Amino acid sequence: MRQRPVLAVLTAVLACSGAAACAGEEVEEEAVTIGVAAAPSLSAAFTEIIGVFEADNPGVRVSIELGRSGEIAKSLGSRSDINVFASASEEAMQKVVAEGAAVDPRVFARNHVVLAVPSGNPKDVSGLEDLDREGLRVGLCDVEVPCGQAADNLLTAAGEDPVDVERIAGSRALAAQLADNDADVGIIYRTDVASSHGWVEEVDVDPRDRELQQASGTTSYVLARVPGGEDGQSSEVKAAASDRFVELVLSSRGRSALLNSGLEAVSG
Repeated sequence: MRQRPVLAVLTAVLACSGAAACAGEEVEEEAVTIGVAAAPSLSAAFTEIIGVFEADNPGVRVSIELGRSGEIAKSLGSRSDINVFASASEEAMQKVVAEGAAVDPRVFARNHVVLAVPSGNPKDVSGLEDLDREGLRVGLCDVEVPCGQAADNLLTAAGEDPVDVERIAGSRALAAQLADNDADVGIIYRTDVASSHGWVEEVDVDPRDRELQQASGTTSYVLARVPGGEDGQSSEVKAAASDRFVELVLSSRGRSALLNSGLEAVSG
């Protein structure tokens, strides 16, 4: 007779262990993941933005893929794991929008290239005119990437034609070469100078060169949603989360993160 209450309690516990209806228990929803493809020069800003977004949206995780904008654009139409594309190439964005792979493109930030040297400026570089100096190892980004195109535009505007030039895959890779003293001077994004932790420094050029850097060496970043990543299960949830991510990038908090990384935030 005394065991019946114990059996009753055990039965209730076992019943509760498999039922969400028991008092004090809730079904924990599985987190949804959205994918963001972005240019490498957005790494610092987007790392900060993603941290803010995930704190505001505990049921959503963000997976970021960094790569050349042109390369990402080539396969974007067949990708189901990308929901937002942040391109450093307006041409690449125009291509995917025309194909229907991305929608609602908006310019949200700008970056410009600067003359940069290893810490301490061992070759005493003072301006763009020094790039013609014989024996100076000059690094430029590949012409296929936005950094290389901006550098070439800058050199053309300045009327400079460096002699000893090595083309490097991208701005971050070139910043690493400068930090290792494998190049004497380079033209890289100012964001990569800022993220070098003092191993690379920007040359304090004269007003003419500074104006040219800002006018001719500028890259615009364009943000767009990718509808192909909203197919299948949780499509509506992913679409809504993607919209919120885009809104955050364009918000005052997003602009603050862009400014913190050395980018120029574009309002509107």
